[in-house]
Amino acid sequence: MSRPIETACGCPRPWPTARLQLLSGMSQQATHKLSAMMRTTKRRRGEWIFVLGDSADSIYLLQEGRMKITALNEDGHEVLHEIIGPGEIFGDTSTILGMPRTTSAQALEDSLLAEICRRDFESLLNMFPELSLQLLKSVGLRLKRAEAQLVNVICNDVSRRVREALIELMPVRSGAAPARPVTIKITQQDLANLIGASRQKTWQALKELEDSGVLRLMYGGILVMAAHRLQQPVLTRMRLKQ
Repeated sequence: MSRPIETACGCPRPWPTARLQLLSGMSQQATHKLSAMMRTTKRRRGEWIFVLGDSADSIYLLQEGRMKITALNEDGHEVLHEIIGPGEIFGDTSTILGMPRTTSAQALEDSLLAEICRRDFESLLNMFPELSLQLLKSVGLRLKRAEAQLVNVICNDVSRRVREALIELMPVRSGAAPARPVTIKITQQDLANLIGASRQKTWQALKELEDSGVLRLMYGGILVMAAHRLQQPVLTRMRLKQ
């Protein structure tokens, strides 16, 4: 595992707390205290933050970039649990429980993240008990996403799962389709793992979208050129259910 690049002088870096789900509704004192306890590092694309079986000594908060959280199935093949975006926390469950890592985390692109050690985080929870509730909500949201992903795999075909995954992966927070082309940095294998499908069937669904002009397949990524055409089938189904 390569050595992380720390920010200059080890000084606290201003943290975009408005995007950090964990600190939603927290006091300014709590956010300042957290910032003072964090160590900010740069991670290169492909770099492993931690791997299955590692000692869990720290919790991570992603500022820029994206991370993938993976595990191994019984056959030793990688299973993609989730993709972490800016403002999200990861690595917290094993750290709080004081047990070895049960998943691995790898940077999907050059990323900037903050790290807080277990001891400091526990002291923060003692100082601000309301943070425990926010942490519980964060864990609950992840469980709901996992449930939704399982239902998606059981109930929906590969084409629909591909479309919905691409919509979810686009860096758009407002819910509106971007007017300009958007590059999603994800491999076809990672996308297949994310939606619980074979790479062949995932490629077939992507190729149909490429042939219809919705996207273009690139090395290590996907260029979405007509995002609104990805959303139309999904929105239509949502209206039919209402």
